[in-house]
Amino acid sequence: MGHEPLDGAAILEFYERGYIRPGRVFDDRELDELRGLIDEVTVREQEEGRLYDLLDPALWPDIDESTASTAPPANGRGHVEFLFNLWRVEPQVRKYVFDSRLACWAAQLIGTPAVRLLEDNALWKEPRSGGELKWHQDYPYWPLAQPNAVTAWVALDDTDAANGAMSVAVGSHLTGERLPAAFGTGTPYHQDRRPATVKSVEDPVMAGFEIETIALRAGEVSFHSSLVLHGSPPNTSDRLRRALVIRYVGDGTIWLGATRYEYNYTDDEVGLKMGDPIGGEYFPLIPI
Repeated sequence: MGHEPLDGAAILEFYERGYIRPGRVFDDRELDELRGLIDEVTVREQEEGRLYDLLDPALWPDIDESTASTAPPANGRGHVEFLFNLWRVEPQVRKYVFDSRLACWAAQLIGTPAVRLLEDNALWKEPRSGGELKWHQDYPYWPLAQPNAVTAWVALDDTDAANGAMSVAVGSHLTGERLPAAFGTGTPYHQDRRPATVKSVEDPVMAGFEIETIALRAGEVSFHSSLVLHGSPPNTSDRLRRALVIRYVGDGTIWLGATRYEYNYTDDEVGLKMGDPIGGEYFPLIPI
């Protein structure tokens, strides 16, 4: 390998706490390029109608319309804008999304010799208008049979509590899966066949978890478990908060498709059926 792997202490910290902060991965030149690329893609995708707001109720329909709320978002304000899978629409982003060091660390944290790209996102909170993301896990929104995945969160701006940094409920990943949460829209998404033992998200503060804000300098990365509870407050500052988010899945993880969760791509689009190991052009292997 042309890069240093994580040491045992970092891996132990991840398994105990549900997240780690390995440090800086992109320098100032790379950050400038990434910000510029995202700005360019944003203009194109907005014109094509593919610029999304995570707090838009239309993104979170409920299969049972009788349970869907018509109330305004619980946070009452704000947006969390994002782009999905930049690597498929902007070739210059690929070198960042396919960074071998990040993929190596992801493989170590998952405990697998090889990882595939599940997806990437660019997301941001505008000054004074970036909204709140409620407590949630990542795994409930993925059509996978096992939570063999981690998320790398690369800060493109200095990030702290004032401009909406992510917070985690330390150790909450050890308590297992929860149902998909309503991101303040009042419309939980339960289109799946999860066992009755899978409960809704509880307030981790009331449950007694230690809460830690993941403050990062621009260019630094954090990794968090697909099962750790995390959320973020509104951006109440005059500073922008942008991030490149890369999600990795262990090679061989089983695809459950729309039976579990209606993903951004249909089973037919990705060429997978329930029970297949994840793979194909939509989920490429990342060299490490």
